[in-house]
Amino acid sequence: SRFTDMAAREPEVLARHFAEARQPERAIRYWVAAGLHAAQRSANLEAIRHLSLALQAIGLLPDGEERDRQELAAQTALGTSLISVHGYAAPETGAAYTRARLLSQRLGDKRGIYATLGGEFSYFFVRAEPTMMRHLTQEAKTIADTLSDDALRQVERRLVGLSGIHFGDFAGSRAALEAIVDSYDVDRHRPPPVHYVHDPKIYALAYLAVIVWIQGYPEQARRWSEATMAYAAELNNANMTAFAHIYGGAGLHELMRDPGAVRPHVAAIKELAEQHSLHYFKLSGVMLGGWLLAMDGNAAQGIAVMEGSVEERAALAVGWYQTRYLCMLAETCLQQGDARAAGSFLARAEQHIANHDEHMWEAEVQRLEGEVQRMDGAAGADVERCFERALATSRAQGARSFELRAATSLADYWRRNGRGADALALLAPVHGWFTEGHDTADLRQAAALLHELQGA
Repeated sequence: SRFTDMAAREPEVLARHFAEARQPERAIRYWVAAGLHAAQRSANLEAIRHLSLALQAIGLLPDGEERDRQELAAQTALGTSLISVHGYAAPETGAAYTRARLLSQRLGDKRGIYATLGGEFSYFFVRAEPTMMRHLTQEAKTIADTLSDDALRQVERRLVGLSGIHFGDFAGSRAALEAIVDSYDVDRHRPPPVHYVHDPKIYALAYLAVIVWIQGYPEQARRWSEATMAYAAELNNANMTAFAHIYGGAGLHELMRDPGAVRPHVAAIKELAEQHSLHYFKLSGVMLGGWLLAMDGNAAQGIAVMEGSVEERAALAVGWYQTRYLCMLAETCLQQGDARAAGSFLARAEQHIANHDEHMWEAEVQRLEGEVQRMDGAAGADVERCFERALATSRAQGARSFELRAATSLADYWRRNGRGADALALLAPVHGWFTEGHDTADLRQAAALLHELQGA
């Protein structure tokens, strides 16, 4: 009563005193307040410490609804900071959200279900566990239908959208994510700041940038990227800003083969990771930084950095984007003339696809296998088979940008083997489909090859 400002500013001081006075009910209130305060400042290690102490105190309470409510608040807040420090795929993150969702269902807490269902799905999504992804996506639909809750419908759309990316259903994913953006209402759908990691809109914007590029619309993808960064600035949250830079920023521009555009995003990721102990997000910054080193002419160093990031992600059971990063390593090795190393990384990518039923990057893996075969001097039929598989996969998925890459690779191979007419007949209609993005590297490369073929 005499130091109310201090109690609000430093609740952990009161929490410590109440804990030592063996008054857990009062200590819990202030430990949770301290944890939420730290999480809102993106002081994630501090938040984990305070919330873990809150859970210890909660363990001293008798069983009952009030105990469950206290634990739900602490577990849900803890999950956010665990994601930031240890990553979505960490066992402690999964345990926190699994426990929190059980509590939210027991209590019938809609807002609790909102955060915990999305958090638990993220755990399995990043670990690339398709069975649980399908199960939780269906559960989200059932819950949203049963409760007729608009916010939970947004959770369902997010889960459908992310599952679609993983399984290579780009049209379905785009539809679900665009539905989030079109129907999003700040007052009804934005979670409180400590739970911004569950905001469906930031995920929709960032992944739409990637999906729309894959579908063959580079200019639209750039606009989604700009919208992602603008919304991240509006949220002003370190975790979500790092996420936006990784996928909606650097992720898109790496796909566009534009190192200059990737560079500022990588710098931002690394700065945020250092300031806020974002170890999981830092790994992507390291990977992309290694790619920049290689693009700048420091290939050996860049490849070593990239490989180190891939290995650390694997050690943390991170499956999301692992195939893409292995493709980046393989392509970098091919640029250095090292087909053996490229083939090794692609073998790992293929195994990852098989183990996790992941099809997002399947066409790229198949195309790069063709490039390895070509560099190794394999029989023409074997080389062509890889490129043709990439064409078939990309066409089935509506992945026009991957189709363009596969068509360019096969057309170039045919040109070098005296089949210029076949090459022209293949590449011209694929290139001609594109109505935008003619300044991007892939379209410039295809246009140059077409010019050569037409001149011949």
